[in-house]
Amino acid sequence: MKIPVRRRGSPRLGGLVRRAASLLQQIGGSAAALAQQVPATIDTTIDGGAATASALQRLPDPTLRWLAAGSIGLAAGLYLSGTPRLVVAASVAPALLIGAAILLRPVVLTQPR
Repeated sequence: MKIPVRRRGSPRLGGLVRRAASLLQQIGGSAAALAQQVPATIDTTIDGGAATASALQRLPDPTLRWLAAGSIGLAAGLYLSGTPRLVVAASVAPALLIGAAILLRPVVLTQPR
């Protein structure tokens, strides 16, 4: 009479474990590479935002008001049509940036004549 030998795991399960371990190593390497890029990405975003604000501040007030109104109108139309909230928020974001650019403009005092 032969006694059945119990296996610790099947080859199929072993392959699955090896693939999962390999995947976790790849994810860890990608996360480390991404973490190295974050400071440069933040600096670039801040520089781009400052350049955009500066360009908006040079535009005349009526132009800025029309741009903001268009952004708000687009957001309202999207909201009324049932578009997801994230898309509506993204469409109103330019109006918020334009409003901030108007509010943060440097004040130029002129002498009365």
